[in-house]
Amino acid sequence: AGSRWVTIPMGLYVELAAGSAYAFGVYSSQLKHSLGINQTQLNTISSVGNIGGYFAVPAGICFDYYGPKITAFIGGCIVVFGYIMAFLGASGTTNLVSEHSHSSISVIAVAFFIAWHGGSWLDAASVSVNIVNFPHERGVVLGILKSFFGLSGSIFAQVYLSFYVSGDAKKTNVLGATLVSIFGVANCAGRICAGSLSDRFKAVISRPMFYAAALLTFTMGSIAFSFAPENGSSSCPVKSSNGGDDGVPILLFFAITCGSLVAIGTSFLNLIPQNRRTPISKPQRKFIKGGYLLVGLLCVSLAVAGAIQNSWQAKATLQNHRLESASFVGISGLFIVALMIMSLAHFSADSGDDSDQRSSAYEQAALGGHDDMKGTDDLIGDDVYESSRAEDTTGGGGNNDDYEYSGSARRHSGGGGGGVVVVSVREAGFCEAIQTADFYLLFTAQFCGTGAGLMTLNNLGQIATALGSSISIYFGCVLCGFAYGAFWCLNPCLVMEMYGSKSFGSLYSVMNVAPAIGSTVFSVGLASYVYGYHEEEGENCCLGQACYQTTFLVSASMTGVVGIACACAVAYRHRRFYSISPE
Repeated sequence: AGSRWVTIPMGLYVELAAGSAYAFGVYSSQLKHSLGINQTQLNTISSVGNIGGYFAVPAGICFDYYGPKITAFIGGCIVVFGYIMAFLGASGTTNLVSEHSHSSISVIAVAFFIAWHGGSWLDAASVSVNIVNFPHERGVVLGILKSFFGLSGSIFAQVYLSFYVSGDAKKTNVLGATLVSIFGVANCAGRICAGSLSDRFKAVISRPMFYAAALLTFTMGSIAFSFAPENGSSSCPVKSSNGGDDGVPILLFFAITCGSLVAIGTSFLNLIPQNRRTPISKPQRKFIKGGYLLVGLLCVSLAVAGAIQNSWQAKATLQNHRLESASFVGISGLFIVALMIMSLAHFSADSGDDSDQRSSAYEQAALGGHDDMKGTDDLIGDDVYESSRAEDTTGGGGNNDDYEYSGSARRHSGGGGGGVVVVSVREAGFCEAIQTADFYLLFTAQFCGTGAGLMTLNNLGQIATALGSSISIYFGCVLCGFAYGAFWCLNPCLVMEMYGSKSFGSLYSVMNVAPAIGSTVFSVGLASYVYGYHEEEGENCCLGQACYQTTFLVSASMTGVVGIACACAVAYRHRRFYSISPE
């Protein structure tokens, strides 16, 4: 059946391919001016792509029925086809765009829809297989796993700055790529911190309250963007005269790279038998910490490299440092390979331990002595321990009559016959889950946070053009990126805690519709309107603070009021569940 420790690094590779959509801000300005389209049309392309990227219902259903390998394989094929279609549609289409702009934009938008929709299949396979294999450490594991989804944009931005920036590239174009890199690094840090801290302090601060804190952080970042001053050095880019090639070749690179990453990782995404899904040991926790250390070093490397490359471009010397830029990419590759080697080494050491015996004893205790466990062929879904009420882990039989919890459970370590600790509010099927208030509260909070986050990420290139470089821009980018990463780590954990693993793949996929809708509302409905209203007369761009100020003030209001209210409502509704000690 393989080892669940191999599914982590392979999941990282798959997540790296799945997160390629985060690099859109890197080449969005070049794409816009190469095709001669306006900001509304550009945001329409990105929003259509986001709809595809977060319409993951088919992927979740596929995972629930056919498992992670088939899901990831299908996703990889979709991604490769979509990026090749986008590359062919955007390259050398200057005449086509000028004569049939609407049809051309539609073709390119559909191409991005397909490419990013494939990413949803990859993400569903990677996240679902690991959250099922590690049910007791889901926050920690998801933190490191989703960090690579967030880092994907930074890594591709580094490749872009190293190999795809032309000699006459404007400073603001490079600044946009640098902001994407910073956002990605902060995104990664947010996922790691949210996962580890929400697990470590879950007995003190409930996970919904961690989500509310992330929304507050994003609100602060939006306010920083709102009042960022214009530095006066920006100017509207001039439409390229080289046939519309700016920014386009990297789409072919995406197709080749994503296909290769999926080919490497898919074969090793295995669901392990239920009797081996045990809490990890202390030595194994050290392995997870080692993985976090490597990811942290990768973040530092990406941040330092981005800052150096941005300074080179400010001096118009980036073209003179191709070898150094290539070495930055090589260093990032070494960190990624090191994660793989570490996991394989742990797998070899783990194969001879007593995990099977420990697993068997653990399951017997968790199921209250029942022997009717599933066979290893039925790997999706957990056996359910049903209890009329959750017992007080202090042994006092506390008053918990407000709830009747049924879900995966484990016996409290405090003693034989002690209390039962539940790890989900209920074990619900898909139809049952979508009829509860919790689902729509989580959906609305995710709509506010990730919708505003995607708008920010996809517009970083235009923000760089409008405002230039300033401390407020960098500060807002870090805060929004950190919070955005936390949203994506905490939401899957909350879905699992609310509804268990019975239909997790489908529910997680439906929850991903929230950012798709949110991206359209915040990007096309809000940002594009405000940006277009303040565009320079006779120019296809906007300069100055007014370009995005209203957009970010509205975003701050949505995340700081509506989003936080929904997260706090979930915490209050299930305060008794979260008050039960997890250990």
